[in-house]
Amino acid sequence: MTIHNGSDPNDDFTPDESPNPKPARRRADTGREPTLMPGHLGTRLVSLAALVERIVAAFEQEHDITSPEMMAAHSQSDQLRLLRDTTQYVLAVESMVISPEEQADIMRRAHAELFGYGPLDAFFADSTVTTISIEGADKASVRYGHGDLVMQPPLFEDQAQLQRIIGRLLKRAHAAIQPDYPYLETGFTLNGRPMSLSLVLPPVTPLLTADLRLHPAQLPPLESFVDSEAACTLLTAIAQSPHGLVVVGEAESGKTTLLAMLAALSGQAGIMSVERAGELRLPADAVQHKVQWAVGDDQPNISFAEQIAAVLAQAPACILLDEVRADEPGAILPLLSAVQPPRQMWAFRGPAESKRLASALGMLARRGDATHSEALVGALYRQLPFVIVVRRREGRLHLHSINEWQFAPGADYPDYVALMERGWDGIALTGKRPAQGLALPEAFWAAPPSQ
Repeated sequence: MTIHNGSDPNDDFTPDESPNPKPARRRADTGREPTLMPGHLGTRLVSLAALVERIVAAFEQEHDITSPEMMAAHSQSDQLRLLRDTTQYVLAVESMVISPEEQADIMRRAHAELFGYGPLDAFFADSTVTTISIEGADKASVRYGHGDLVMQPPLFEDQAQLQRIIGRLLKRAHAAIQPDYPYLETGFTLNGRPMSLSLVLPPVTPLLTADLRLHPAQLPPLESFVDSEAACTLLTAIAQSPHGLVVVGEAESGKTTLLAMLAALSGQAGIMSVERAGELRLPADAVQHKVQWAVGDDQPNISFAEQIAAVLAQAPACILLDEVRADEPGAILPLLSAVQPPRQMWAFRGPAESKRLASALGMLARRGDATHSEALVGALYRQLPFVIVVRRREGRLHLHSINEWQFAPGADYPDYVALMERGWDGIALTGKRPAQGLALPEAFWAAPPSQ
């Protein structure tokens, strides 16, 4: 059977026949031309997308989600068995004669709409995909590994399909869009991979915007992230010490991954995490707490700040935060003002440059206190003495530097001291020593500093 594409290959651009023509403009629907199939015994063409839509509608009308057949259809083969009868019924109504291969393709598309995430399923099945960025139904980009985002042809048939898929993702994450919250961040584990879903909604943006970040199914070893044996040794010593630390970087720089690695290396008992999207791979005995979005009347909103306060009340030995942001200074107030605070490990979205970072952290602490006193600033420096900076550059995640806040005797403010930093030949020791005690031999510090 011949399948027709509903466009002329020479018709992708709209020419300008004016005396001074402008550059050709690509049509908005380019890449979304309908695939047409002969129906009614060849007397008319049927859109493949419309055919799939009819199968989905017929299936939903026939099978309620709570029906015994649906409740028993746990595997994909069970689901396809249910779907086959509906597919064959719709094909018969449309008088379509197609090959087994074509029917299998139609069923795959309908299955993705009913039980999966439509056009996103192929990306979710690709272990090299780390980011999917969506701006309305027309624009999408994908990041493979740690490279740059790659533009994709339109993934969704229309805005309605995009909203259905996003709604299904939110339902899986036990979240829902709320009129009063134009920003929403949540997540869940998909195919064994922790995934975050961040939404920005109208009227803040003209179109629904979504960013999906996928982490590896297994937490990689520290050596895969850090290209220096000395840096691995120093990071391990910091992780296994009683001192607090903060991992700093811009979005998608590897903060969450490195924080999970350090938590695993710490051997720390009594870890509790507070997370926005549940992306951390935690040690087996750690307890996760995630921001909760209201769903109906049974599940209320629980914010990042509220989860921190609830966890602090349980007196954990160590608390992990993923991630602290400058626009929520009040969230960290209970931690910095606690009389006996737990050990803390933060992921903080901030700049790598030392002066800007010091300013950002200082302002975060000051704004957390209504009086804008310096007490919280000093508490932040003392509770989180080690600062680990990461960057994404040239298609790779890099450890940029390992630093420490060091107080001179009698000083009110510390110096920001680099213990290791990246130079032309990679990351190396600077020759400076830590003020906080670390279980490292003298020979470690005797290595030549970076030039």
